[in-house]
Amino acid sequence: MVRLRVTFIAVGLALGIGLNVAVAPQLMTPRPPVFNGPDIAENWEWRSMAIEMHGWWLWEKFPTAQVSHIGFDTPPGNPDALPVGIEFEQWSDEFLSTELDTSLPPLNVSELGIRSELLEYSQVYSRIHCRSSQEMVTRDTCYYFVAWDPELLTDDSPHFIGVVTSQEQDDEEMALIEESLLREISPVPLEDILIVDEVRTP
Repeated sequence: MVRLRVTFIAVGLALGIGLNVAVAPQLMTPRPPVFNGPDIAENWEWRSMAIEMHGWWLWEKFPTAQVSHIGFDTPPGNPDALPVGIEFEQWSDEFLSTELDTSLPPLNVSELGIRSELLEYSQVYSRIHCRSSQEMVTRDTCYYFVAWDPELLTDDSPHFIGVVTSQEQDDEEMALIEESLLREISPVPLEDILIVDEVRTP
């Protein structure tokens, strides 16, 4: 009886070691995020799992990427307004090698008519915590995507810029667009694009 128990224990240990060595590495192999796609973005269970993983996903794809205009703050020149932007940064980002600049909210490209062109280059589609305009009184979530054109990437440290692509109620959308792609598609210089709800004085 004792020998039988010892045999069972030995078989169990061998099976566990085999699974850890052969199967677990395959499960942990980097692959496209399962929350990619508009249908998944509508599923609240997948959203809840994905909504705080955007920084990790970008780091996994571009370990030394720079990201700007991902702040959640009052718009420049509009101190009485509600804070706007996206809540991209998470506590875990301090352990990653990406460089995040949260000093300014996203640029507003929703009126430039370029959303469909940007979506053609989207690589991930999900949801993210946000406030896209003053009309969104209660902070909520927006659709979210990341876009770049591989042919325009010049090095391994691309610069992504946070933008608002839609402010329509129930269809609010934010994105991270690689700078060279945004410059290629935008009909106006990036320096002339206003931040969400920004007020510029003459």
